[in-house]
Amino acid sequence: MAQEFLNDISPTYCALPWIHMATFTNGTPLLCCVANPPLENESINLNYETIKEVWNSPHWKRARKAMKAGKKVPACSHCYKEEEAGIRSHRMNENNLWCRTLGDDDHKKGKKYLKNLIKKTKADGTLSEDLVTLDLRLGNTCNLQCAMCRPVDSSKWVKDADKIIDLTSSNVQSDWIWKRDDAKNSDFEWMADDDFWNEELIALLPNMRHFIFAGGEPLYLKIHTEFLEKIVELGYAKNIQLRYHTNATILPDRILELWKEFKYVELMLSIDATDAQNYWLRYPADWKAIEENLQKIDEQGEHLYAKILCTVNAINVIYLSDFAEWILAQKYKNIGMKDHDGLFHPGILHYPEYMCTKILPQNVKNLATSNIDKLQEKYPDNKQITNIKNAINFMNLEDNSHLLPDLKQYIIALDRMRKTSFDKTFPELAQLLK
Repeated sequence: MAQEFLNDISPTYCALPWIHMATFTNGTPLLCCVANPPLENESINLNYETIKEVWNSPHWKRARKAMKAGKKVPACSHCYKEEEAGIRSHRMNENNLWCRTLGDDDHKKGKKYLKNLIKKTKADGTLSEDLVTLDLRLGNTCNLQCAMCRPVDSSKWVKDADKIIDLTSSNVQSDWIWKRDDAKNSDFEWMADDDFWNEELIALLPNMRHFIFAGGEPLYLKIHTEFLEKIVELGYAKNIQLRYHTNATILPDRILELWKEFKYVELMLSIDATDAQNYWLRYPADWKAIEENLQKIDEQGEHLYAKILCTVNAINVIYLSDFAEWILAQKYKNIGMKDHDGLFHPGILHYPEYMCTKILPQNVKNLATSNIDKLQEKYPDNKQITNIKNAINFMNLEDNSHLLPDLKQYIIALDRMRKTSFDKTFPELAQLLK
């Protein structure tokens, strides 16, 4: 197995610092999409530094050096915590993916490639080879105002952040003040810079194997479409795989046509429940449009594969089995069928802490655990349910119920601001939280 090979190198090894870069919406570069940002005294940002400069910055060099020595990297704490809960972490998934992908479905070639990169890494962590995969969070422009997001994640939250602050206190208020001010002080223009797209990214194309696009909402952006057209025009599309994090409310026909030119396209569809519950969590998502787009996606050819990414949080955790049943009832031919047995991929919410499942009282945790146990009893051959159970195990690792008042306060604030009703949308949970 790829992971066993990589653990032979080092128990903390992850391929990504050798091949990959991710970004926050404000241009802050990250080792990957779930990594903690660089230290405050090591401020690096794509608004004023190039990708090549970031690639051998102290943050990247220190991570490579530590992993080679078998030491844990502070920026990678999310993966270590999930692995302690028995969850197959992002680190493990990416190690396996790149052992396979870099060898074009031949793990031996992929391992050889990674081993070569490690040998070429200098003692201080410097690496001369270019990255081959980029995860670009293309600013905060978005059409939704999701409950777990803040102004740095969605432009729809910028004008309403003060309303949340006025309607809350304590931890929620301080969290929102920080995120509001972070958004005000952030420059989201790095991804609108022509030099970034037409010089930096174009120069990387000969070596690139993989782009991940997220936001905000990437399918909302004209500049993204123009970049795909440029890749196709230059003849590199056939070598490049694309992955998207999209809320499934937008699916332009032009994008569908361009995707056919690429080696492979993977969609991570951010949907957390059905209909009214998804509307509340990912406000104001149009459920009819989502259903229509899911059907359209399911009818595409083999070049496109989609999976539903459900963000497991304190509000939807007792309803995961209902969501699973709905997905199975659709009998999709493509969505989720390749590696998730027709179900969703559980993405664990860590922040904001007052929406993490660990803050729930024991009676709610017991119900969530029981619901997934019953789902497994009903579908004993569905292997993906084990991964969903691991998200439940994560919930049960700690008791952070002292943060429950913050969640209740936040729910009230959202309902007042949006004129929604948490009690009517999530009646069972509402009753349990009283």
